[in-house]
Amino acid sequence: MGEINDIRLTATPDDLARWEWFLKEMEKRDLITIYEISKLHPNRGDSKLVRRYFKVKLNAEAQE
Repeated sequence: MGEINDIRLTATPDDLARWEWFLKEMEKRDLITIYEISKLHPNRGDSKLVRRYFKVKLNAEAQE
């Protein structure tokens, strides 16, 4: 099994909501385990993008 990975996604708030949904769907299928989801962090300046951090472990073994 994999180690816990830190993932940072930068996107619009709507797109980050879709990414969160996608990752939770992967967790339902036992492909990953989500340990933490951060709050939204605004980017600097006038950017409309925000950041969200995820702590995730891959449950699936590599397929060769």
